[in-house]
Amino acid sequence: MNMLPESPWTVSDLRFEHQIIPSLYLSGDFTDYFRVDERRVAFYLADVSGHGASSAFVTVLLKFMTTRLLFEFKRSGTLRDFKPSEVLGHINRGLINCKLGKHVTMVGGVIDEDTGLMTYSIGGHLPLPVLYTPEHCGYLEGRGLPVGLFDEATYQDHVMELPPRFSLTLLSDGILDLLPGDTLKDKEAALPEIVKAAGGSLDGLRQRFELATLGEMPDDIALMVLSRNLQ
Repeated sequence: MNMLPESPWTVSDLRFEHQIIPSLYLSGDFTDYFRVDERRVAFYLADVSGHGASSAFVTVLLKFMTTRLLFEFKRSGTLRDFKPSEVLGHINRGLINCKLGKHVTMVGGVIDEDTGLMTYSIGGHLPLPVLYTPEHCGYLEGRGLPVGLFDEATYQDHVMELPPRFSLTLLSDGILDLLPGDTLKDKEAALPEIVKAAGGSLDGLRQRFELATLGEMPDDIALMVLSRNLQ
């Protein structure tokens, strides 16, 4: 719990919030957000394969890898190249070299406050991030291989301009157990509608999914919501 970021956390006009619900005492889901430099903010949500103590150990490793990488970039003077795709590639190589028998699905992004642009990369993660605005709600595009499985894996950066008012919801696949529908396609169709009904807020999602009264779940559930000018 001490490794997790502050929630809520406000930087400039951006607001970050999260909630993690472990299926056991320890969780294989993890999220983090932090300032990269005076104009950039980074975030990610990760879902380690399996759950329990062995998967929770990998979340500690992820925190160390990202912190160490940020330190190395700053020390070498290459911080301008802090791209989500390169971070996922670094974690991919690190997990394979550790030979832990664990892989991770991830979504990571960097927001440039000066330009209003968000650069993000996806490593085999489902469901995809959901972007909500008062006018529209839908999935971001992107795909990619899971992190820590394939030596040859490469990751792609996607760049988009963030709307003046929006929220971006990142979820681990444990949320699929709470979605209506019999198939994955049905569940994926339902999620943006639920985010829309929740007004794009974490509190709204808590109510819609009745997270306060959940019983024992088969998988960890993680939620992270990044928003601007919705309140």
